[in-house]
Amino acid sequence: MKTLKTLALFLIGALAFVGCEPVDGGDDKDSSGKGLVIVADKTTIYDNGIDCATITAYCDGITLTEGFQLYVGENPIEGNSFSSTEQGTFTIWANYGTLISNEISVNVIKTPPPAPAAPEDKNPSNTNFVRRIFLTQFTGTGCGYCPLMMNALHQVLTSDYADQVVLAAAHLYNESDPAFLSEAKTLVNALSVQGFPSVYADLSKSALADASYASLTSTINKAMNRVSVKGGIAVSSKYYAEEGYIVLNATVKAKESGEFRVGAWLLEDGIEGKQSVYADPYVGTGELIQPLEGVNFNIHNNCVRLAESKYSNSNYSGYSLGTIEAGKTASREFAFKLKDNGKGSKNAWNHDNLRVIVFITTEENGKWYVNNVVKCPKDGSVDFEYEN
Repeated sequence: MKTLKTLALFLIGALAFVGCEPVDGGDDKDSSGKGLVIVADKTTIYDNGIDCATITAYCDGITLTEGFQLYVGENPIEGNSFSSTEQGTFTIWANYGTLISNEISVNVIKTPPPAPAAPEDKNPSNTNFVRRIFLTQFTGTGCGYCPLMMNALHQVLTSDYADQVVLAAAHLYNESDPAFLSEAKTLVNALSVQGFPSVYADLSKSALADASYASLTSTINKAMNRVSVKGGIAVSSKYYAEEGYIVLNATVKAKESGEFRVGAWLLEDGIEGKQSVYADPYVGTGELIQPLEGVNFNIHNNCVRLAESKYSNSNYSGYSLGTIEAGKTASREFAFKLKDNGKGSKNAWNHDNLRVIVFITTEENGKWYVNNVVKCPKDGSVDFEYEN
């Protein structure tokens, strides 16, 4: 690869380059930036030779449809997609005339076991679904005021609101956190998170709650009244201990015809981590924030381990299911590759405490927000839930 890239860079000095400035090195380039930039629609694929990463090339932010050549190492790729039957990490780059792009890495992993069949719809003519609000908590063990939010969320989850919400905790404040969500750091950018602690409803930037029961319940009420339910979700999941996978079948049924996206997140409960605790600002005496009865600041639940809903670098609204007609269904399979089974280590997850959530998003005034969400065990199923 170095030979080819060195030769191409040499030619830049000898020839008039085409259309845009040369770029070399560095991942996660912005496709709207200057130079020749390549972006993959996904950076992890399976080793079945069928699953592939589609590569798009940009020149000064303009999409190229021809004239560029992709390489894996020094080997040219035919077309604009990459697949493999060999596991490992592969470096991909491109040239366009005399220009050299950034490098991107694509991980090829073992093909997961098959997903289970979708749950049987016991009431196929019904579309009167129960709706729940999706709360995303932004927190971290190094955030000294986050215990305030832990107390407030405990109040919500032990009140009449408990059955109206599904909570996921994104630990993104400090990398020393045993629940740190390294695979989805851009989730902060997706919601334009301004500070910790904070909770957002339905992945909406404007639906922000602060660390109080009153603010959380107000945000939940506004989200519930924002839009009516447009679809329901049924999930079947299967845990493969030996292979180290959780695979699931998520089926979406439309109440009204429209476009839907679907996402699935893997959560873990009971993660132990020493929580920073600051003085309680509401007391004003210097006394540390005190846990409510039933709260342990050093035990962290609902922690996001993997977030499989990345539509783009600034959008976690899920993967497109296209248009679903009212009363009809569409499905998508998800596969979570698990870290080793263990406890108390950043390099292991406690598989006994893993579970999944699945949500759908729909478009509202040009933006995509969560319209419904369900939670499911790692090895089990949830049926469509209808109003009585």
